[in-house]
Amino acid sequence: MMRGLSSLAILFALGGCASQAQPDVLEKIVFLGRHGIRSPTLSPQEMQHRTGHTWQVWSVAPGEMTQHGAAALAAMVQAVQRNYSASALFQGAKTCQILEKETVVWADTADHRTRQTGDVWAKEIAPECAIKAHWATTGVDPVFNALGSQASQIDRGVLEQEFAAATKTLSEPASHNALKAVQSLMAPDACSESNSSPQCFLGATKIEWKKGAPHLQGGFVTGGMAAESLLLTYAEGLSLADFKVADKDAPHVLEAVMPAHEAENHLLRRLPEYARARNGVMAESIRAFLSDRPVRSIPGISSSTKVLVLAGHDTNLAAMMALFGLDWSFPDQPDSTAPNTVLAFERWRHADGSRDVRIRVFHQSLAELRQGRAPDIETSALTLSPSRPILFSTQ
Repeated sequence: MMRGLSSLAILFALGGCASQAQPDVLEKIVFLGRHGIRSPTLSPQEMQHRTGHTWQVWSVAPGEMTQHGAAALAAMVQAVQRNYSASALFQGAKTCQILEKETVVWADTADHRTRQTGDVWAKEIAPECAIKAHWATTGVDPVFNALGSQASQIDRGVLEQEFAAATKTLSEPASHNALKAVQSLMAPDACSESNSSPQCFLGATKIEWKKGAPHLQGGFVTGGMAAESLLLTYAEGLSLADFKVADKDAPHVLEAVMPAHEAENHLLRRLPEYARARNGVMAESIRAFLSDRPVRSIPGISSSTKVLVLAGHDTNLAAMMALFGLDWSFPDQPDSTAPNTVLAFERWRHADGSRDVRIRVFHQSLAELRQGRAPDIETSALTLSPSRPILFSTQ
């Protein structure tokens, strides 16, 4: 009997210890988000010249975020904020004064749409507080584009080797089938022997060098641009009837053509050498922030900063894929770096004092973008496993 009581006492003691075990604590986070839905970056006239098809005029100038795009982005940021609202970073007990001190929102200065995106994040990430978005005063910010600021250079030999290897690892036959689908929608006769034209997308994709920088030329460039523009048109709530696509068929058509845009990313933006030269500053800034080291490239970050928001482009998301060894796709969104997609780098502290970084990616489905709805993050978020280290070594 005494032995049974002793065993029971031990079980109660162990249970008490287990119930008092310290949970993991979210200490810091970096959000890297793409801007909201924008119009095509080219004018309708230039779009027609390149694709052979007439494109409708949008309510905003080329490359600008729309009112619907801003609303859909706000819904996305609100969902992200709700997802973290119970964490130590956003607990209700924190005053606005503390949240404003602990949060930095840094946007790409190069485009109005990214500055707008920074403003939306600043407004929605801590509602009712006076957080402000900031951006560089120079024309090009090396955090978002070190190549454009001439803060970095590409090793041409390395890049061309990576490009050659990438051409052999394209997702086939989906990539070329996507080009054929885009061709059929845009200019079905442009590739005939009797009517060869620049509007034929089925030629080989190559790299050309201009002022020391690589540029893709060929089918996946125009075809990928056209495919993305179709997705943006649908996400904006517009009709694809001009392309003889009914609204009910649009999701299927977009799923068929978007591998052309994914191939465009695969052949340049996700090449490690290109990503390093263009966005190595961003990657090292993220690593430094999460490792409690100085972040010299982004003003305003101090030892008290806990939340860093980077408002950028799909090119930045693609670069982080390459630099940190990440990969993802969505079952309900054919664009892996669609508008409002957010990459979250979470630094957690464990009970034993050790730390690690967990990476998650949040997105809106095609339907949610079109309707301007927030996603159900709990069910749609993906947890990623980087193949390259995030935190700097403490040794």
